[in-house]
Amino acid sequence: MKAISRRRFFTLAGLSLTAGALLAGCGGDGGQSAQPTAPPAGSGGEVSLTLASKGSTPFYDRERLEVKAGARVTLTFKNEAEPGSNRLFNWVLVKPNTKFRVVSDGQSEGSPETSYVKPNDPNVIAHTRLVAPGESDTITFDAPPPGEYPYICTFPGYYNTMNGVLVVQ
Repeated sequence: MKAISRRRFFTLAGLSLTAGALLAGCGGDGGQSAQPTAPPAGSGGEVSLTLASKGSTPFYDRERLEVKAGARVTLTFKNEAEPGSNRLFNWVLVKPNTKFRVVSDGQSEGSPETSYVKPNDPNVIAHTRLVAPGESDTITFDAPPPGEYPYICTFPGYYNTMNGVLVVQ
């Protein structure tokens, strides 16, 4: 085996590191999986969903909802709490792995007037207003790309029991 000069060794080592960095960069996302792109709005048809509270308890009556990607979703949320209970509930659909951030930001930067949702929160996909007992709120939004999206109630203290998942196929 022929010995190489120190200069040649460092030149080859530098080229190897550069090539390795370029190859690692070819993945484009540093090993993270690519986020799916949203299908065209309305391409999944139109879907109507209804959801309610379980009476005055801070639980939703359904912990799982399903829609197709790209669907135009109309969701009606009804607060079934006893009149006079003063229980206010809402429904907030959030991006995966962001529910604690949404709750925290809603408590610190939101208010009852914003339904405890931080204004223009990029982690919130859709939400209803705070709904008083016996009332309902209907919203319409486009289903996000396929995946599982948490939904929660952001009224202080309820997110831990009042939650579920929207499965987008």
